[in-house]
Amino acid sequence: MKYFNTLPKVVTTDNNNNSIVLTNLLARVNVIPELLKNPLLYYSYDVQEGETPEIIASKYYGSPDNFWIVMFSNQLLDPEWDWPLSYANFSAYIIDKYGSASAAQSQIARYEKIITTSDSLSNMVNREVIIIDQNEYSNTALNTVTVDFGDETAVITTEVNVVSAYDSELLVNESKRNINLLNVKFLPTIQSQFKKLMGV
Repeated sequence: MKYFNTLPKVVTTDNNNNSIVLTNLLARVNVIPELLKNPLLYYSYDVQEGETPEIIASKYYGSPDNFWIVMFSNQLLDPEWDWPLSYANFSAYIIDKYGSASAAQSQIARYEKIITTSDSLSNMVNREVIIIDQNEYSNTALNTVTVDFGDETAVITTEVNVVSAYDSELLVNESKRNINLLNVKFLPTIQSQFKKLMGV
């Protein structure tokens, strides 16, 4: 099923007052957020270097025309900027924005305070990252505190970190790699429902 064939048509007039039929490129349908967490419908997938929505659609849904299923399942609109950039494109983006990779690495994006709490009873580790200003960064030293509750012990470690512009951009790009893939069993149902919602 080709995505653009499902979009509704609108009738309007051109500059000469002639009626013309156009495809409504702004028509959208959303996935109910709770459905994206359903392991029967979707499963988690990490986009590999160089993969595009079309490549993934070919692999999992049998045709690059089903690229829209990959985008739709993740509520992504822009295949260029909502999708993780390849290494080459990321490097070009960094150079275009900062002048060079070294300039991006030397520019500070933010300061962070990281508080890590570990619990001896449950063996759970909780890590909280707080954005702070340069003054607080300068005045915060590495610190570890152990709190004894009798039957359990909590260890709280506080440290600070400087994040460069390069690392900040890389984290944003890498965060886009984890996507939801629709279980192929439900592909015909989704296609049918999508057509109905679009009024086709």
